[in-house]
Amino acid sequence: MREYKRYEEQNLRPERSSSGRPAGLAIAWLLAGIGLGAGAALLLAPASGRELRGSIARGCRHAIDGIGRGARLLQRKGSNLLSFHRERSEEQKAQQG
Repeated sequence: MREYKRYEEQNLRPERSSSGRPAGLAIAWLLAGIGLGAGAALLLAPASGRELRGSIARGCRHAIDGIGRGARLLQRKGSNLLSFHRERSEEQKAQQG
């Protein structure tokens, strides 16, 4: 019973990186650094407010278009995968019975 408890306690601990720190903490610091860097870049940009807003809007539109293209591609590939598995399942059922 004692060995089981020790094993159970080890599984409840957060995953750690190679440095011994929780991996989620490293990701949080990375995202915070990206956010701070983006904010500093906006504040120090050599463009007027109108130009900067236009640039941000173009970037957002470009990102949204890319996400839409990726979603359509994923949907197409997912439906192809589903139809493949349906056909294969029907073939296996026909062979079995």
